[in-house]
Amino acid sequence: MKKTLLLLSIAVLSLASFASADTFALLGSRAAQAPTDVFDWGQLGPEFTFNNSPSIVFSAAGTNVALVGNNDGSQFISVTSGSGWNGNFDYGENLIWTGNSNFGFGGLGPFAMIFASPVASIGFGIQSDFYGQFTAAVDVYDSNLNYMGTGFWNGNSFFSLAGDNLFVGFVDKTAPNIGAIVISTYAGGSPADNDFAIDAVSIGYTTPEPSSFILLSSGLLGMAGVVRRKLNR
Repeated sequence: MKKTLLLLSIAVLSLASFASADTFALLGSRAAQAPTDVFDWGQLGPEFTFNNSPSIVFSAAGTNVALVGNNDGSQFISVTSGSGWNGNFDYGENLIWTGNSNFGFGGLGPFAMIFASPVASIGFGIQSDFYGQFTAAVDVYDSNLNYMGTGFWNGNSFFSLAGDNLFVGFVDKTAPNIGAIVISTYAGGSPADNDFAIDAVSIGYTTPEPSSFILLSSGLLGMAGVVRRKLNR
């Protein structure tokens, strides 16, 4: 079972880029996403639970199931903002942390999430374990694990416990065709790369109102036909 996610992740990471027919847009906040359901990481256990990759998680409203875990098959860790994780998520949020194998805690990202049913939108907060500037990248795939594109977001990791973390949100304006995502971070080199935490992953099955979108010309997200960038792993 442990090899399942690893093999799937290797498969999707190895696919060549192609121009997706779908159109994507950024979502500036979870409110703009107007999600249908959410994956709360509290279901994986209390503080400092070491979870196997892959693990199966269920959405709160029961609309979806996902296979999740570190790309290399290593364990990832359940933590809570303000306790096991002191950063800029809201205090008390349930998080999952990739861990950092360089220091003997779990593994490292990228972190993969494969949905049982495809979705139209995804949103989550993310923070690098190391304080300072970082870049988050999300590879997006359809339900057949065909590569659709990669989005990039620039964030800042610091201590606040105030919910001012980087938010990653995007929507497939064409249809609910998102079947899997692979999340990576780059924070200036080892050991900071791919050592990060994310909060609850919200999902939606319909396209929000156009007023909720941020234009692709912002340069933060380029989905269709983007030449894929490989982050250090």
